[in-house]
Amino acid sequence: MLISQTGICFLRFLAINRTGMNDLDRNRVEILAGLIQGARIHARRSPDECAEALSISSDDFSKIEVGERDISLPELEVLAMFLRVPMAYFWGSLTLEEVRETDYELYQSLRQRILGALLRQARIQADRSPEELALTLNTDVEQINAYETGAVAIPYLQLEKLASDLNVSIQYFANEEHGPLAKYETEQHLQKRFDNLPPEVKVFVTEPINLSYLETAIRLSEMDVKKLRSIAEGILDITL
Repeated sequence: MLISQTGICFLRFLAINRTGMNDLDRNRVEILAGLIQGARIHARRSPDECAEALSISSDDFSKIEVGERDISLPELEVLAMFLRVPMAYFWGSLTLEEVRETDYELYQSLRQRILGALLRQARIQADRSPEELALTLNTDVEQINAYETGAVAIPYLQLEKLASDLNVSIQYFANEEHGPLAKYETEQHLQKRFDNLPPEVKVFVTEPINLSYLETAIRLSEMDVKKLRSIAEGILDITL
């Protein structure tokens, strides 16, 4: 296909302008690519895992990390959720050092000790001996002692069996009010509740201008019935 001289000039114009724009933005492209790679490494995720989360090919994600492929805002938001970093990190206003990372090895060690203490507490409350628990699991007393001191992790299915034998629910061991797991589950629960809100309510609560109304609603919800009735009567008197 023949291209006119005017067409050739136009294509050259586009190429020149695109090159200029790339030169101008290249620094930001490289910074963003580096931030994405840093967040992935920080989260201990592989390029393949990130690609799967974004529903793109591994090759495309690799190009994103070297600045050879653009990333859209929705893709960046998904990546932020997947890598558990706030969007402020990508804006450059937050560093990875400021993003709290869970020490999973330490967490497991602490939980192991807590579970051991809970097991011992449940055993004492049930007036059972270590020997009796050993019979329940068909093991020796030394193993039960190791479980109770947190020296050895308790296999989950054995924990279920012990819970049943001691007449406590498995939630007795699993339910935490604090810690990273509780925080994660709370976030998931709140997200699910938010997702179930009517669209117009979602819009209302996410508009910054409506913050004062929400704060007022919170304060009203914390008042006792008598005070609320008094306020309502006062408003009624004003309107009459």
